[in-house]
Formats: sequence, C-alpha cells, structure tokens
Amino acid sequence: MNNKKGTLAIFASLLLISFLALDCGFGVWFQEVILTSSVKNPQPIPPFTIPPKDAGTNYLQFLAVGDVGTGRAGQSDVADGMARKAAEDSVSFVLFLGDNFYASGVSSVTDEQWQSKFEKMYSHTSLQVPFYAVLGNHDYYSNPQAQVDYTSVSPTKRWKMPSRYYTFTATIDDTSSVQFFCLDTVPLDSERTEEIEEGQTLPPLDYRAQLTWLDEQLRESTARWKIATGHHALYSGGSHGDNKSMIGHLEPLFVKYKLDAYLAGHDHHQELKKPIKGVHYMVIGAGGTHRSVTWQDNTVFAMTNMGFTWFRLSASELLVEFFNREGNLLYARVIPKM
Repeated sequence: MNNKKGTLAIFASLLLISFLALDCGFGVWFQEVILTSSVKNPQPIPPFTIPPKDAGTNYLQFLAVGDVGTGRAGQSDVADGMARKAAEDSVSFVLFLGDNFYASGVSSVTDEQWQSKFEKMYSHTSLQVPFYAVLGNHDYYSNPQAQVDYTSVSPTKRWKMPSRYYTFTATIDDTSSVQFFCLDTVPLDSERTEEIEEGQTLPPLDYRAQLTWLDEQLRESTARWKIATGHHALYSGGSHGDNKSMIGHLEPLFVKYKLDAYLAGHDHHQELKKPIKGVHYMVIGAGGTHRSVTWQDNTVFAMTNMGFTWFRLSASELLVEFFNREGNLLYARVIPKM
C-alpha cells in the first residue's frame, strides 16, 4: 500500500511539473527538451514575394523577439539566427518584448543572468546595436527596476530601458521617422489592474498614469509611422488568447491615433493577424521557448517552435519577415503606409 501511495505521489508530481511547464522557468526547459509545439487548424502558408530594395529609397531595419531569457539551447539558436540575418541585412536595433529573464527576472544590476542571458548570448558582431526592452510578467517576479537601472551600467551600452514605459524615435529619411511606444503591459493586464484598483501596492505603477502618458505621446507625435511594443498581446491565437483587459485599455487609443502596428510576446509563437480596426497586430514571443498556436479566422500567418522577426521600414511601406530558430525565412508580408 505504501509503495502504491509513493507511486501515485510521484505520478502526481510529474503531472504538476507538466502543468507548470506551460509558463514557468523550469517549464521552459522541460518544454524545450521534451515537448514539440504544433500549429492547430493549420492553413497553407500564403504565397509571398519580397520586393527588392530601391536604390533611391532610405530604409530602417531592425529585429524583434520576445520571451527570450531561458539561457538554454533554444535561445542560443535564435540568437545565432538573428545574428546571421543581421550580418546579411544590417539592423539599427533590436526590440525585446518582455520576459527577458526566466524564470523570475533579475535580482539586481549585478545578477549573473545579465552576462549569461544577454551580454554573452548576443555577443555577435552583427548584434552590437541597442536592445530596446520592455518588461514581462516574469520580469516582475524579482526586481523589475533592476532592468531599468541596468541601462546606465551596461558595459556594452546596448541595453535600453530608460523607464518602465518610454518612447523613442528613429529616422527613416530626411522627411520621415518612426516613433516607438514601449509599454509596461504588466499593470494593464486584468489581474494587476484589479490589484491596483483595490489599493494594493503591486505593481508600483498605476496603469492609469501610463494610459494618460500614452494618450499624450500619441497625440503629440509627428512621426510618419507609429509602432507600439509590449509584452502582453491584445489578440492572439496562443494559449493566453485575446486579452480583454488589454483590448479595453489600449485599443481605443491605438485606433484614435491610427497606430500602425503593435508587437507583443507572452504567447510563445509567431503570428500575424489581419488588420483589426486598422492596426496590425503581431505576436513575436518565440525567442527562447515555444507553445502551440491555433490558426484563427483572422490569422494571416502562424508558426511555433521558436524564431524571430525582421523588419525593413521605408516612408511608404513596412516589410515584415518571420524566421524560424535556424534563421530560415518562413513568411514575409508588405504593409503599405495608409
């Protein structure tokens, strides 16, 4: 009888570990080594062509990737693929979309993970560019402020997170620019929003102040292109699905000020949606681990098992290219400026 109880306890523990594998640090390892994610209800990948560069046109090129910080083989493979693409088509910067350090963020600016999961992980010559990062839910488990503070002490000066939410502008040509609105979506997620409204102290940033800031920044922006980044997706075919809280908080502002695109992670796959109220939504959360994704009616492209995204922006169009963990092109889409 005791042996049977012991066997049942072990079995129950394994089931618990499998469940936790969905969204925790140990699970990242467990998932990567043992599980294979799939695309559910898969549809044929749409045909695509990549327009050649125009010799008389200026371009801004950059990478985006989220949910990277496992420190394991998957993250390393994706980093190598990013470096190869950046060596072929140089980039001005990288957008980090949160959950930068699994499983519980970093404890301080001297945490060893800064070296193993960032500085050394992306030490390639072609990736010696700024990394504009936002916070994810896992980054809040320890010391999120340390990721802000590391901006001023990074030995390579590549880590960029001047505040928990911020904006920066990049030049495309003499008359055109793109403004990025880098959001801290943890306070905007439904669970945290309820905590704030009930007067609890976590997270320390009131989501209402961030929304007021975003309204002001979008209203005052004179950039030709407006792109927002954050960790939590508004619309997703992944395990977290559509986020009603995020939609309620952000979609009215995105639509009002004609945002061009929103890039997010949280779900561990890559996905492009058909425009929703004029906004292009992308999930790019496959930089270190993976999960299954369901192809939905409004899906243009969806893929899992790790990868990253590359962008080429001109005054008139945005070219988006999705790559797998080996750096092989999976799909490309041209988004014209409306």
